[in-house]
Amino acid sequence: MKKKIALLQGGFNGEVMKYAIRGIRKRIQEEGADLYIFSCYGGEKEDLLYNQGEYQIFSLLDCNEYDGFLMASNNITSGEEREKLRKKLVASGKPAVSMEHELEGLYYVGCENYRTVKEITLHMIEKHGCRKIYFIGGPEDNYESQKRKKGVQDAMDLKGLQYEEAWFRNYNYTYHDGYQAFYDFQKMGLGVPDCVIAANDEMAIGYCTAAGEQKLYAPEDFRISGFDDLRIASTYRPSLTSVERRKTETGYQSCDVLFRLINGEDVPKKTTLKGEVVYRSSCGCTSHEEKHQNGKRHIIETMLNRNYVQNNFQILQKRLVQSENWNEYANTLAEHVINNIPCSAMYILLNRTEQLEQHTGQILNNQEYDSKLIVIFALEKGKLVEYKELFDISKLIPGEEEDDEKSHAYMIMPVHFQEKTIGYCVLKDSFQMIDDESLFSGSHCINMSMQVMIERLALKQMNRMLDELSAEDAMTGVYNRFALSRHAEKILQYDRLEQRETLILFSDINRLKMINDTYGHKNGDIAITTVANVLKKVCPKQSVVVRYGGDEFVIVVSGGDYNKGISIKQAIHEELKQANEILDIPFQISTSVGWVCAKPDEKLLLEEYVKQADKVMYQEKKKTR
Repeated sequence: MKKKIALLQGGFNGEVMKYAIRGIRKRIQEEGADLYIFSCYGGEKEDLLYNQGEYQIFSLLDCNEYDGFLMASNNITSGEEREKLRKKLVASGKPAVSMEHELEGLYYVGCENYRTVKEITLHMIEKHGCRKIYFIGGPEDNYESQKRKKGVQDAMDLKGLQYEEAWFRNYNYTYHDGYQAFYDFQKMGLGVPDCVIAANDEMAIGYCTAAGEQKLYAPEDFRISGFDDLRIASTYRPSLTSVERRKTETGYQSCDVLFRLINGEDVPKKTTLKGEVVYRSSCGCTSHEEKHQNGKRHIIETMLNRNYVQNNFQILQKRLVQSENWNEYANTLAEHVINNIPCSAMYILLNRTEQLEQHTGQILNNQEYDSKLIVIFALEKGKLVEYKELFDISKLIPGEEEDDEKSHAYMIMPVHFQEKTIGYCVLKDSFQMIDDESLFSGSHCINMSMQVMIERLALKQMNRMLDELSAEDAMTGVYNRFALSRHAEKILQYDRLEQRETLILFSDINRLKMINDTYGHKNGDIAITTVANVLKKVCPKQSVVVRYGGDEFVIVVSGGDYNKGISIKQAIHEELKQANEILDIPFQISTSVGWVCAKPDEKLLLEEYVKQADKVMYQEKKKTR
């Protein structure tokens, strides 16, 4: 049987992870295994609620389903989320490898951080005479950034150089962070340093851009280095001194260590891949610029293609939000995927459509996935496929072929509004959006268009409801059917929050058609109003009585259990017996009653419980015939 590997990661937009996944894919394919990538962008924004919605994708991970785990720990920027995942993987007892970040209980594979940055710092001091050295780091709790910072400080200590803590600042690894760092140092009155050690290439280039605005240039006015040796490092002017971190090899070796652990081999707890410092013009060393023409061409081609892809997603989003219904949405999305995104399948699964359309205010407060979901979009081998049944979330991937021996990869991404969980999206055997760095744009397009679509459907449904008369049934004075979602649904949701059962009863008037046909509709109306009055009388305060149909009533009782159902049924029969004695009518009024109890840990909709209670009632009715 094929091995199943889960990869947990927090963003593919960066070049480092893009190359790491290539190494992982190569080793996965050599093994003939399947790869399940739980992917999110929890660190892309400072909006904590947005991040919470992104990280919810990791709740889909059932450790029992996988043979081993890879965790791109350093790009899961939330320390709390990273620790939660670490505990989950350790508790599984299965092999797990942390990439680029040492975590207790997990094996580690990563590049050198400390030695290479220390080497660069010593080079700046010994060869270029630098004394005042600034460090632009990543997030304060970031493992790699911490190691690189220590490399700088230890090199300065070794050479007896004094430094101030203000020279060491933490940011978030982006180009704009490096740009901001220059002005932050200026505002602090620290002046221009002899050199800057940046924790990655993007921040180094951002710093150079800001410095250039003030007519300060490397290496004439200051020297600077980065880390990662991205393609832009060699093509930027001045070309950037950096550290080649063997990005693809890190992914390959991480996966190789995992397979060796799965096979029961003895593996060192820590595997460190040697990095190499590449000295270039930014620190004042010689650069062979003629070697980098291919790199320049690649960057230009990548930039132009990225602009083209992002423009396509913007156009797609505009088309999707204009959809009038889910079928139109699916056809529009399918057309784009078929023409632009090579994949063997794509799915979008959402929490139940009825809730999304009718109870937007309630369902959008969910911060977890339903146990059963609607497959709202399914594209398999270039054709739209309809899934009529609710999909069991424990299966995770629709259309998965258990007897397929080919190696496959599944990208699983969240669909959410801020912290509110809506569903998830699956891409099968597609890495193009990783390679062209458009995955975030694609994910954002799906999320935003879904939000508009669901809000539009909810608004249409609300307008339909407002077009009805009031929520009160004119004949009986109890609620009408439209109040079931407005009022009765709230009882069910509240009881779930309070961890209480909810009692749902279904009552049907016996032989109402016979009464109407034999004694006239006026007497039929008397039967209906009599039953309604009895139900209002016997039901507790924390309950809702709804006229569900012509002769059907639904009663929803907060905190009611099975025994409560028995007592209510008995009370209904006793009250109807007394009513029959008082009323001067030539027939007997009676009802059949069935009920079910909704447990607080269940996820069924109220309508589903009503259908169950109806079936129980029907069995009761058959006994009276």
